[in-house]
Amino acid sequence: MTAFVDLFEPALQFPPDRSHPAIGAGDIVAFAVLLTAGLTTWLLAHVLGPRRRSRRVVAPVQDEFVARAAMEDLCSEGWQAQITLYGWGAPVPSDAPPARRPLVSIDYTEYGSRATHEVAVVRRIWAESIPAALEAMVQSRRTDATLEEIERAASDEGDRWR
Repeated sequence: MTAFVDLFEPALQFPPDRSHPAIGAGDIVAFAVLLTAGLTTWLLAHVLGPRRRSRRVVAPVQDEFVARAAMEDLCSEGWQAQITLYGWGAPVPSDAPPARRPLVSIDYTEYGSRATHEVAVVRRIWAESIPAALEAMVQSRRTDATLEEIERAASDEGDRWR
């Protein structure tokens, strides 16, 4: 029993032993700063972080086959594309951007109906390489698809947007 009393003897002293420094205002401020930093880090990682990660991650177009697959998904009624390469000194259309290298253009058509081949969208994309042109074509169509979704959502809400 004396070992038990010896173990807790410092806690049982009256008045308490003041040989250990007391917690000061600086210690409280430091603790509050660390607590705030920890809570902020947790908030950013667990509450705001998932919102950023929830966005669709779209892989870049690597080659013609990936571009074809992406366009098939984006153009449900069919599409057609023509790639034109312009060599050094070749005449280019008036809508071509100024460039220091030979240009590539992709003219693509999206159809509105498979049965009638009604043309819904026609675009011309300019780039300095075939992979860059394919990527720009797919990105252009993705942008159109996103805008179409926004328009559908706005029309579903009725006159709220007018």
